[in-house]
Amino acid sequence: MTVLHSNFAQLGAQDPQLLRLGLLAERYFPDDPNTTLLKLRQLTELLAQHVAARIGLYSSAEEPQYELLRRLQDQGILSREIAQLFGEVRRAGNAATHALAGDHRTALATLKLAWQLGVWFHRSFKESTYKSGPFIPPQAPADQSADLGAELDQLRAELARYREAHQEVAQRLDATQAQLREAKDEQTFWEQLAAESETAKAALAEQLAAQQAQAATQPKASVAAFVTAANTAAAALHLDEAATRRLIDAQLRQAGWTVDSAALRYANGTRPEKGKNL
Repeated sequence: MTVLHSNFAQLGAQDPQLLRLGLLAERYFPDDPNTTLLKLRQLTELLAQHVAARIGLYSSAEEPQYELLRRLQDQGILSREIAQLFGEVRRAGNAATHALAGDHRTALATLKLAWQLGVWFHRSFKESTYKSGPFIPPQAPADQSADLGAELDQLRAELARYREAHQEVAQRLDATQAQLREAKDEQTFWEQLAAESETAKAALAEQLAAQQAQAATQPKASVAAFVTAANTAAAALHLDEAATRRLIDAQLRQAGWTVDSAALRYANGTRPEKGKNL
């Protein structure tokens, strides 16, 4: 599959379906942030299932994501920080599914969290020294707010600085984009990608079951080695200020606070209120 310039490109070496879901999540961002969140939820669900299958803890595709993440964390497979990232993507996806929620600010923040999970997964299972470079901002929506526009501008500037310092990488990415434009009509490409994503679901159960069976025969030392690799990869993750604030917000919200670091700010007119944890 021809790979677009994507935050999830490295996942194609693990499972093409992971890459498809990542590409679609990025593609829907400017016009349909709700669908972006749904695709990211599906992506991280599949990531968690792959983790479980590769260490012999996979049960079935029917196991709720919350239960699977809890089991993986209880077994020491997921560090607290990685479990937090999975949990935040799951909650955003739930809101998108059940309440049709999902604005561009939430979708962008969740894209960045899912990107970090993809990097962690790739470093844990495939390439421990993998260098991802900066986050690749998605296409901006037509009706972006001032805050969203400022954040996208900052992300584009970081990417430009990185590409300037890594000219060879930039040239390869540009060549990939050119090949895609020459090889396929863009609309046809995305339609085909969405169709492949749907048909791949049938094969996933067999693939995960095969991984589970293989993992069940591995010595315990193999699982211990993965835990070490996963913890090392988790320690190397870098969350920007916006992503870090989102995780802190989630923790405060669970503790009963009314919190939204992006919206509830003094500059926006928010003030302390008596008797309210704000």
